[in-house]
Amino acid sequence: MLSSLARSCDAGKIRLQEFEVSRRVKTVLSIQSQVAGARVGNSVAAFAMERLGVRVFQLPTTILGRRPDHGAPGGGALPAATLASMIDGIGADGLFGEIDAVLSGYLGQADQAPVVLDAVERIKAANPKALYVCDPVLGDEGKLFVSDEIADAVLKRLAPRADWLVPNAYELGLLTSMTVDGLDVARKAARRLEKPVLVSSIRTAIGLGNLLCTPQSEWFCETARLPRAPKGTGDLLSALYVGRRVRGDALAIALEGATGAVYDVIVRSLAAESEDLLLPAAQDVLEDPVTWPRARSLELTS
Repeated sequence: MLSSLARSCDAGKIRLQEFEVSRRVKTVLSIQSQVAGARVGNSVAAFAMERLGVRVFQLPTTILGRRPDHGAPGGGALPAATLASMIDGIGADGLFGEIDAVLSGYLGQADQAPVVLDAVERIKAANPKALYVCDPVLGDEGKLFVSDEIADAVLKRLAPRADWLVPNAYELGLLTSMTVDGLDVARKAARRLEKPVLVSSIRTAIGLGNLLCTPQSEWFCETARLPRAPKGTGDLLSALYVGRRVRGDALAIALEGATGAVYDVIVRSLAAESEDLLLPAAQDVLEDPVTWPRARSLELTS
């Protein structure tokens, strides 16, 4: 009887261990801006990834009341020392080993860059499988919207250390010193970086496309032209792609799902005449887009 009870207890322990493993959710540390009155930076990225079932630890590089393009935003950049101490707090709770990816976006100050890299190093020491994904967030449409010092910190410090990069076409040009004005040039520029790259906002005959370039494959996904897009669409795209990949979606599926979801959110935002991304109202399409553009496999060339 005692041996039967022991076997029963052992079986219970095994089931409990299996439950513990199965209930662990994928986790992303998202280091981006925080704007109270707008859906940009972590305000959109964290919500999108959590809607996909991914746990998100949020670290703000800035804490603002509104978008700077509206005028004086209130608040300001988080001091590097404060950002570092918040990372120390996460580490003190033993959470580094649970982080599957670090996603960095907009920096408020250039001296935040070494803090981000220190966090990446410590997280990878605790979880060697963790990835660092850098969304440069430097500018668009041929213009920088950060200082030269911040741009230099991202281009020369963060980008070289990233496992994946998620720039828009303009930022890809900054990374490679090329003028990216179409798909062919984007492919050449992305291959120069010799790491997985998701490039957004590539102009095409029908609208805009997103290029996913890895050393083994290239995929291109495009959607129809829209009259405009609210701010924060790049933050949304990178968050959806990273969230899908972290949870296990295949390359092409993650690209298609992220591209379609961003398109659907923009459409709903425009229909509602919203200046911001229409979240959480349009949250259902983050997981199940109405639009599902097919990714086209591109032939690799030498």
